[in-house]
Amino acid sequence: MSTQNALNVAAQSIRQAKRALRKQMAAHLATIPPTELVQQSTAVTQHVLNHPAYRDAKSVSIYVSMDQGEVRTEELCKQTLLLGKKLYVPRFAKVTPPTQQVGGSTTEAAQKASFDSDMRMLRVNDWEDYEAMVMNRWGIREPDEHYREAQREDALEESSGGSGLDLILVPGVAFDLYGGRLGHGKGYYDRYIARCQEFAKIRRLPSCKTIALSLSQQILPSPERVPSDERDEPLDATISQSGILSTNGKG
Repeated sequence: MSTQNALNVAAQSIRQAKRALRKQMAAHLATIPPTELVQQSTAVTQHVLNHPAYRDAKSVSIYVSMDQGEVRTEELCKQTLLLGKKLYVPRFAKVTPPTQQVGGSTTEAAQKASFDSDMRMLRVNDWEDYEAMVMNRWGIREPDEHYREAQREDALEESSGGSGLDLILVPGVAFDLYGGRLGHGKGYYDRYIARCQEFAKIRRLPSCKTIALSLSQQILPSPERVPSDERDEPLDATISQSGILSTNGKG
C-alpha cells in the first residue's frame, strides 16, 4: 500500500470512529432528564465564573445552548453582561454553494470562500439584545447582522470595533481528559479557533484561551481519547460539574 493510500485509509477510519461516537453520545445524552441538565449547568456556570481565565477575560465568546445534550449557557451569558465583559455569540453565515467548473469540480478559491467566514462571533450588547435573538435553521438563537441600524461588532473584524477574544467557551458532543473534543462534524469551532489564534499572533496579542463546557456524560473515561486529526484544535481545559477535568498543558 502506498503512503497516500495508507493516509486515506487512516483518515477514513477516523471519520468512521467519529460518526460512531456521535451516534453513541446522541442516544446517551437524549436520556438526561431536564432537571439534571439544569443542575449540571448551574454547577458548570459557577465553576466558569470562578475560573482565572474567565475572571481575567475582557472579551468572551459563549455558545448559545440548545434545549438538550449540552450545558445550558443562558445564565452564563447574563452574568457576563452584568460583569461588564464584552459578550460575543456565534452567527452562522448563509453560505452559498461553491461555483463549479466544467466537469463538476469546485475551484480552490470557491472552496476557501465557502469556509473562511462560515461562523463569526458577534457582540451582544445587553440582555434586551440577547433576548431579541431569533432562531436559525438549526433551532439555535443568533444575533442579527446589525445593532441599532449599524454593523454589529465582529470579534475578528477591526473595522466593526472588534479586537479579538480572550476566551472562547466551546460546546461539543464528547470530550476526553487530554484536551480532545468531538464536535458535530461541521468543523465550525476548529476553524474559528484557528482564525482567532492567527488574529492574535499577527497582532502580537495573547493567545485566546479555549475551554469546553461539558456534561458529566460527555466525558470519556481515561485512557480513552476522542478520535482526532490535524484539523482538530486541542482545548486548554474542559469544565464539568466536578470542576476542571482536563487540560492539554497549553493553559
